Amino acid sequence: MSFDVLVEKSREYYEETLQQFGCTPRGVDWNGEASQNLRFKILTEIGDLKGTRIHDVGCGLGHLADYLLKQGIDVDYMGTDISATMVERARERLPGREIYTADILTDPTPDWMNADYLMASGLFYVKSDTPDRVWQSFVEAMVVRMFQLAGKGIAFNMLTSHVDYEESHLFYASPSRMLDFCLSRLDRHVVIRHDYPLYEYTVYVYKV
Repeated sequence: MSFDVLVEKSREYYEETLQQFGCTPRGVDWNGEASQNLRFKILTEIGDLKGTRIHDVGCGLGHLADYLLKQGIDVDYMGTDISATMVERARERLPGREIYTADILTDPTPDWMNADYLMASGLFYVKSDTPDRVWQSFVEAMVVRMFQLAGKGIAFNMLTSHVDYEESHLFYASPSRMLDFCLSRLDRHVVIRHDYPLYEYTVYVYKV
């Protein structure tokens, strides 16, 4: 299945938020720094990251690199994003960092795409008008690709289906379905973190 149309919609969506709100958490469609940092905290609790290489998939403005630095977590950070505009701004903010315009699903996979851990924060939240079944297929394809590129594991977050209100442009994923998918397609070493005060959850899948 080709995801070209939905990828282009996603690129346009986030470039519009960047134009409207600039190099801030709102510029990558978060409502503030506190919730953004909480997501980063949960993602980075996947394991001991010291000395590892991290690939931030859909890195946006590279805010995860800021968080890691502030927390004193010494990693080899690399980010990719489908938006050349986002990457340009991220490089301006973080001179000397490895940040590339790339689509890990369709681009050639040079060695630099591999990392100990691949992480994605918010990458799967905004589906716009894409049908749920198509977006679910996209999520699953991306998760499989992330796991292929990981040496130790992956971490990603999803909006939970356990809510009492939904926005039509967002994608709410069943934790049980995601658990079953990871167990059947990736590895049996899976953790679902549904224990923090946001209407979402984070998944860790390890290569053991």
